[in-house]
Amino acid sequence: MVRLFRALFIFLFVITISNAQRNSDIQLKKIELNKIRQEIQELDKKLKETMSKEKQNLNLIDNYDNQVGLIRSLIKKLEEEENRLNAEIKIRENELRNSEKELNDLRSEYEKNIVNLYKHRSRNPLELLLTSQSVNQALLRYKYLEKFTEDRKRRIELINKKAAEVENERKNLLSILNEKENLKKEKTIEENQLKAKITEKRNLVNSLRRDKEILLKDLERKKQSAKKITELIDQLIEKQRREELAARQREIERKIQQKQNEKIRTDKTEKNIKEENLVSDSDYQKMFEQVPQLSSFSKLKGRLPWPVNGRIVNRFGEQRNPYLNTVTLNFGIDIATPYGTPVKVIADGRISIVHWLPGYGNIVIITHSEEFRTVYAYLSEVNVQEGQIVRRGEIIGKSGESLSGEMVHFEIWKEREKQNPEHWLVNR
Repeated sequence: MVRLFRALFIFLFVITISNAQRNSDIQLKKIELNKIRQEIQELDKKLKETMSKEKQNLNLIDNYDNQVGLIRSLIKKLEEEENRLNAEIKIRENELRNSEKELNDLRSEYEKNIVNLYKHRSRNPLELLLTSQSVNQALLRYKYLEKFTEDRKRRIELINKKAAEVENERKNLLSILNEKENLKKEKTIEENQLKAKITEKRNLVNSLRRDKEILLKDLERKKQSAKKITELIDQLIEKQRREELAARQREIERKIQQKQNEKIRTDKTEKNIKEENLVSDSDYQKMFEQVPQLSSFSKLKGRLPWPVNGRIVNRFGEQRNPYLNTVTLNFGIDIATPYGTPVKVIADGRISIVHWLPGYGNIVIITHSEEFRTVYAYLSEVNVQEGQIVRRGEIIGKSGESLSGEMVHFEIWKEREKQNPEHWLVNR
């Protein structure tokens, strides 16, 4: 009985702590969601102000892109919260079933004891005391009756506590179910808003495609964004160099420490010791290969799959636009494909950068083996995050559009050297 009371106390204590923690987590999530909602409202206000001043404006596209990105972020947070609630509902339902079973067991046991008591008891307590053969026997019978009464009282209290606990769990479960239902409604509202914003943006893009001045401004923005992509890749290369240098130094220090710990004494010269402690390029390459191991990129030349199905509308290198009378350098290729087409990774790698750039919209840069990198731009949606390992053929997002049409921009880099993607992709 003591163990039962102790277990009940611990259970109630844990429930109290877990509920407090849950309430704290919910408050933090609500603050985060409200912050995103506020940003969406501010952008919406800015969007309306811009539209009232000037209809044909590239900034409108940027505002739409930012707002769509925030709404997607909000929907993702709502989905995460919905998944958390689903998991919590399963736990609460299981706890409720267990508590109801414990309550039924306690009641059944108590009922059996009462039935047995009335079946086998031939005298009432007072008669039992008065018919004692001695004072000692009377005292023993009194103590037994007292203990029996206390035990019955404790059992009744335990049943009442368990019943209250079950009722509280039912209320908690109902509250979570209501919370989930409200969350689903809110998610539906945001999804409808997302569709509306995407439609508004696409209508705007279609109208801007007929404006030569806007197209020239957009071309200039793309030039600046192309430079930014080059800068981002430079930063990735420098970051990798620093990480390699630091790791090489750590490996040297590890080997030196290992030798000191083992107290190995040799007649080697200081030069030989240094040479032995250095990590060879081959050992270093093995040490820094990603886990899981990435396949060799250079061996896939001419055999890489296309990121999307479509046709090339802008090739690598110099591009002449007779309508705008301009010449620009294309660091990759533009593949025409329907809006919303899944965009796939062309080789194993790690997501290095998820970014947004004027003119290019959402971009993803992936680092592959042998310091190759691929760039994917004009994405209407991104499904990956920085640091994530991706495999060949895995979907990283969906295609979008530019003022030039519905397409995906794709680049391949070897360190700082731009590659012609057509030389790498499989022939069609």
